[in-house]
Amino acid sequence: MQPDGVEALKAKLAARFRQLQDEHALSGTELEKRTTHDRKNVSAVRNGGRLPTRDILRAYDHEFGTGSELTDLGDRIRAAQKAVRLSNLSAAAGVDTPEPQPAESDEEVNGTDRRQLVAIAALSALAIETTRRIDTSSAAPTLGELEDDLDDIAAGYDATSHRVLIAEIANRWRQVEGMLDRRLSVTDSLRTTRLGGQLTYYLGRLAFAGGHYRDARRFCDLSDRYADQVGDDTLTGSLAALRSSIAYYTHRWDEAAIAAARARQGAPPYLAARLAAYEARSQARLGRVRETERALVAMRETAGAAMMPRPGSSPFTAGSAAMFSAVCAIELGDGVEARRRAREAVDLIDPRAHEERGHAYLCLASGLLLQDRPDPAAAVAASRAAAAVPDGHLAASVVSAMTEVVRDLGPWASDPDVHALGTLVQQSRLALPGSPA
Repeated sequence: MQPDGVEALKAKLAARFRQLQDEHALSGTELEKRTTHDRKNVSAVRNGGRLPTRDILRAYDHEFGTGSELTDLGDRIRAAQKAVRLSNLSAAAGVDTPEPQPAESDEEVNGTDRRQLVAIAALSALAIETTRRIDTSSAAPTLGELEDDLDDIAAGYDATSHRVLIAEIANRWRQVEGMLDRRLSVTDSLRTTRLGGQLTYYLGRLAFAGGHYRDARRFCDLSDRYADQVGDDTLTGSLAALRSSIAYYTHRWDEAAIAAARARQGAPPYLAARLAAYEARSQARLGRVRETERALVAMRETAGAAMMPRPGSSPFTAGSAAMFSAVCAIELGDGVEARRRAREAVDLIDPRAHEERGHAYLCLASGLLLQDRPDPAAAVAASRAAAAVPDGHLAASVVSAMTEVVRDLGPWASDPDVHALGTLVQQSRLALPGSPA
């Protein structure tokens, strides 16, 4: 496919998107509020600019009620772009490649189109080999693809099974490690080092999600080395947040508070609210009311802005702020505030953000027990809702919080539902994914 074929598809996507916006009377600002994806993506689609990730196009399909129409168009554009890149590489290296049939611009993706997508994917090995023939470092032409992959991982992290993420990230990590062993230009070396740090951070985050805190610390140590070389504020701040979480869940709350507080000073806006929230929950665990309130004020001042996911920590939303407010209220014994904030969080948090939503339900469960007339039945129901996630999405931090709720349900241990919840916690702990190390 020639480059003008790519542009034709992008023009079709842009025209259809503008039509849908007009039909639904949804501005870029309104779409940002509804999907939590930056309105810059709306402008990019409307004007035929950089193609957003599949996750973003799926969100627009959901809002417009168009099934997978926009997502499928995006897939066709990506396939066309890959075909162009492969054709250019092959021409430069003197390798003949099969010419894909042009897409029919007025029809939806059909079986032939999908077979072409599979064929394009199968040619990726040839693309790598061709690249090596052009450039012995094999890094420059593939770095862009890896960076795009990392953007997709960041955008779909919360909605993707941990087991799938471990396999995808580990594979790309090995690719990057192999690149770093070769002689690279200064620019490519920096890009590759940044990718190595970001991918290693994600391996640490996945180890943490599985409850393997020692492995998570090891990945943090390695990622820190990369971060020091490239000066990436988002990576540095994300690592500090992960270290604070590891300290928090290994009962080193003072260390957790200090790590978050230090990183919060001068942190980029993308991370400021999350670091403040981590500091607040640690201070609350230590019973420091004044310090907790100060951190919560800082959290609320920077929370709620809809931001496109970036490689590193997930965006911190208004729902995140409500959930961490509930966590602090529980630790400080304020059941009324805990219940109010927890219900607010359940309403606000994206259903695909399983870990944060699970903690919101568990805060509600704790709040239901932290009142003059405890409601153990409702607490059990809320706890079960926290565990009701697709296979591969349950995080160790949620299981840990469920364990605390079961402990608080001790006075009702003879109740069959409470006993069943305890069994569920044990089963959930055994179902956590193994370490990605």
